[in-house]
Amino acid sequence: MTGSYMDKVLIRNFTIFMVILLSCAGALSYSVISGDKELDKTDDLVLHTHDVITEAEQLSTLIEGMLAAQRGYLLTKNASFIEEYEDKKVGVSEHIARLAELTNENPSQQSRLDEIRSYFTDFSKQLQERARKVEEDQDKTILEDVETIDNLKDNIIRINSAILEEEYALLNERFGKLGVQKDQYLNTLLISVGGGTILLLFLNAFLLNAQRHRNLAEASLKDTEERFALAIDGTEDGIFDWDVKNDQVFYSRRLFEMLGYDRKAFTGTPKDLKELIHPEEVNAVWESIDQYLAGDLSEYRQEFRMKHKSGRWVWIQSRAKALFDREGKATRMVGAHTDITHIVKTREKLELEKEEAQESNRAKSEFLAHMSHEIRTPLTAISGIAEILEKNQTNLDDRQKKLVNTLLSSTASLKDLVNDVLDFSKIEGGELELDEQIFALGSVFESVISMMSLKAAEEGVSFVFDYGTLKGTDFYGDAKRIRQILINLINNAIKFTDQGGVTVKAGIEVRDGNDFLKVEVADTGIGIAPENLDMVFERFKQADSSVSRKYGGTGLGLPISRNLAHLMGGDIFLTSEVGKGSTFTVLLPIKISTERAGADEGSTDHQEKLNDKLRASLSIFTQGSDIRL
Repeated sequence: MTGSYMDKVLIRNFTIFMVILLSCAGALSYSVISGDKELDKTDDLVLHTHDVITEAEQLSTLIEGMLAAQRGYLLTKNASFIEEYEDKKVGVSEHIARLAELTNENPSQQSRLDEIRSYFTDFSKQLQERARKVEEDQDKTILEDVETIDNLKDNIIRINSAILEEEYALLNERFGKLGVQKDQYLNTLLISVGGGTILLLFLNAFLLNAQRHRNLAEASLKDTEERFALAIDGTEDGIFDWDVKNDQVFYSRRLFEMLGYDRKAFTGTPKDLKELIHPEEVNAVWESIDQYLAGDLSEYRQEFRMKHKSGRWVWIQSRAKALFDREGKATRMVGAHTDITHIVKTREKLELEKEEAQESNRAKSEFLAHMSHEIRTPLTAISGIAEILEKNQTNLDDRQKKLVNTLLSSTASLKDLVNDVLDFSKIEGGELELDEQIFALGSVFESVISMMSLKAAEEGVSFVFDYGTLKGTDFYGDAKRIRQILINLINNAIKFTDQGGVTVKAGIEVRDGNDFLKVEVADTGIGIAPENLDMVFERFKQADSSVSRKYGGTGLGLPISRNLAHLMGGDIFLTSEVGKGSTFTVLLPIKISTERAGADEGSTDHQEKLNDKLRASLSIFTQGSDIRL
């Protein structure tokens, strides 16, 4: 009776245990399968986002190609440019269609693509209209519609940049999600392994107490171990269990399978794994393991390459946890290997594309910087001819005079634009050098006043320049560039002021024990919204498109001015309020003490004093030249 009762208890307890174990195995299998599906899904989303980025980046290139092809045709009449133009045009349409297909579930991107389609339609019409006009009138200049066409092109590229910005953000988000899912995947596996281990321990205790059913218990244990091993082999990650004290490691089948080896799960030594790690990384890998086991690292996680059976290298992400005894020595280390080759390749590809884009931008800047003379020389000649024609108008009729005036103003505008572009390119390419020497601040200020007062009078606004405290002050620096900064800021203030006036105040300000030249340019103009304050110092950008349409300008004056201030060791700051005006503040370090520039200029003693002061002040300034205010 007792034996029958014990049999029933044994069967009941064993049944309960088996139900629990199978449930855990089922949960583990479900977690592994669902985790793998989620990883594949996220990986597909990463690849999808990458496809969108690739299509969008090519779109901008094709738009530029269309414009370049038509200009080539209009200038050379070479029919090959027509074919290139049509190919680019078809390519743009195809890329827009593919982008629409790739982003069909993204309303914001679809909206941007609708805008691009609209702008592209207008862009194509404008190009065709320009071609028609030139065909009808061979003498007609091809530059008449440049501004309209460039605005349409810039709008397309701007919206395309917004598409790229959102997709890059989405790509980063999905990469982050992929990492989180892998963490969850590994944690689930480790928890399941730990839970299974605990269940096995309970089973052993139960079987030890059931002597009458030892054989049955041993068979059940073997069956359970086989199921557990099968569950581990079914995972996508390779599992290892290192008995640190005995220097023996259990390797799952999957750990070597991902390297192309057809090997069953076995128990070996760390040498089995060490021989497959890339020779350049094996020392770093083992150093990291030793540091973790010694307690110097809070967690073990690293990426390295392992040799595939075919000879290629596979990127592996290795993660593990160790068990420590009371003395703090590691007794066991359990972890997993994940094949992340596809992730590393995607990351390397994106980094390469980023580097290529940056290199292209640098090459553009260096090219423009080196082409400064070649561009300015013919432009100066054209400007000179226009001035000669403007001064000799006695034999010209009214129409011809109007054309000469248009030529002169257009040449001046183009000259300013080219100078701004070349100056900015020189700054970006590191080609701009300052011509620093001692000069009188007053002479620079007077030059600026004579130029800007006439400009202010033409615009009907008041102009006041107060530099009374700096009269007779010498300054060491690049007078030409300081004048350029002031003219840019004051001209900008006058341009955006419809009523009221512009006030300029110059003086000395002490910051952190150093003297600075401070020039404030304040206006009563339209002002700038807080969210757009930083934008005005970005190249080719203004507060909004309506400002550009109404007031014109390239958006380069302020960026050039701030970069010049940075080269001099100073900076430009902006405060503004919409509808009330703006104040630009220039701060430049003073490198010599105040002196009369014009006093005793022929005196050798005076020049020697200035040179001594310059050398002393430069020695002091060099120690703090990296200060940013």
